[in-house]
Amino acid sequence: MTATARHHQWKAFLDLFTEINRGRPTRLGTFENGNDLWLEAGLGFKGLDMDDRHEFPSIQIFLEGYQRAVDNVREIVFRLGRGGEDGVDIVDLGGNTTILRFETEAEK
Repeated sequence: MTATARHHQWKAFLDLFTEINRGRPTRLGTFENGNDLWLEAGLGFKGLDMDDRHEFPSIQIFLEGYQRAVDNVREIVFRLGRGGEDGVDIVDLGGNTTILRFETEAEK
């Protein structure tokens, strides 16, 4: 599959993911160099967007009052689970992972 075709599929999934999850409370973190760091918890999800003008795209994460960009994305893993484990992992070329999870009612 070419990069253009793969990015087109990513964009379609990002749009659907945004539509389904808009407004849900989130947890956002990073996993870098063997360490995890949680950046926020409880902000409402507004959406994901992709800039694919380069070989490796950038993904923008929009939350209520917060935004984060992940550059040089090589992999996106959508997590569909039970018990608060649904969300998305975005991995850059350096192997760093940005982790977006949705909070359950019990976590609020």
